[in-house]
This record gives sequence, structure tokens and C-alpha cells, in this order.
Amino acid sequence: MALVQGIHVLAHGSKVEARLIAVDIQEHHRLLIGPGAWSGAGAYAWYAERLPGYLRSEPQVLFEVEDTNIIPITTPKGTVLGYFRIPGVIGDYVNIHPIAFINVWD
Repeated sequence: MALVQGIHVLAHGSKVEARLIAVDIQEHHRLLIGPGAWSGAGAYAWYAERLPGYLRSEPQVLFEVEDTNIIPITTPKGTVLGYFRIPGVIGDYVNIHPIAFINVWD
């Protein structure tokens, strides 16, 4: 098993809400699975090295997760895209190992 670094954009860019979410992540080391599930239910994240430039200023959490716990998102032809899903049930949480929060506290 190997660890994968991911970046999850918090609260769709809302810094006020992102701060509340960040506190929960710090205390419980988890991400909430929300209702937006275009490739299946789960917590979505970018591979840390693949985060697009237009998202770099958004509030986010950098974290690690076991590679066996993720599902890479692909096109219908199988091309791997820059993000992945940690599968789960909407309304539940998935466990992560937070490393840093970016653009949250400033």
C-alpha cells in the first residue's frame, strides 16, 4: 500500500464555511460525503500535483489517504483525469490524514 496526497477544495470556495469545516477535519480527520456525486458517491479530491491553477486560491485541505481507498476518475474511454473519489455513502464521512490547510485562515 502507498499513500496518495490529495487536495479537497472546501465549501466550494466560501472561506467562512471552510473555516468551520477545517475545524472538523482537524479534530476528526475526516471528509463529509456531500450530495454532488457525478461519478458516484464519495469525497472528491484532486491529486496534489494535478490541482488546476484556477483553484489554487480556493480554501483547501492537503491530505494523505491509502491508495487502496481511492477510485481514480476516468473518461468513458479510460483516460485517467486529475482527481479521484474516496467512495462512501452520502452523509457519511471518510477518513483522511490532514497535512495542511491552504487559504483557509488568511
